[in-house]
Amino acid sequence: MEKLLKELLESAKKDKKGLKQLTNTAVRCQNFELASQLRALELKLFPETKEQKDAKKLVKDLDLVFKNVGLAIDHEKIWVIQKALEVYGKKKMKMDLKDASQIVAKARELFDEE
Repeated sequence: MEKLLKELLESAKKDKKGLKQLTNTAVRCQNFELASQLRALELKLFPETKEQKDAKKLVKDLDLVFKNVGLAIDHEKIWVIQKALEVYGKKKMKMDLKDASQIVAKARELFDEE
């Protein structure tokens, strides 16, 4: 069994989503030390880009604003709202489906947590 667990870990090292799922499983099993080590491994193998860090900082600030007015919105949606308003303002009400789909795709890329 130990060999199989090592193989599982090696496979997870090649796949960010797999490693996240393994980390989440460790948390569900309340093995927090393992989850912490897996999370550190994830950050080492798949570091956040500057763009992801900037997006998360912006969202953190906006999240506080929304919570202060009683809105609980997940981070990906906060980023989408902010970007949609930004594009809408730049294009003077001429935002199209292409713009919208690009915003949604970018949000999924930046906040891919599953």
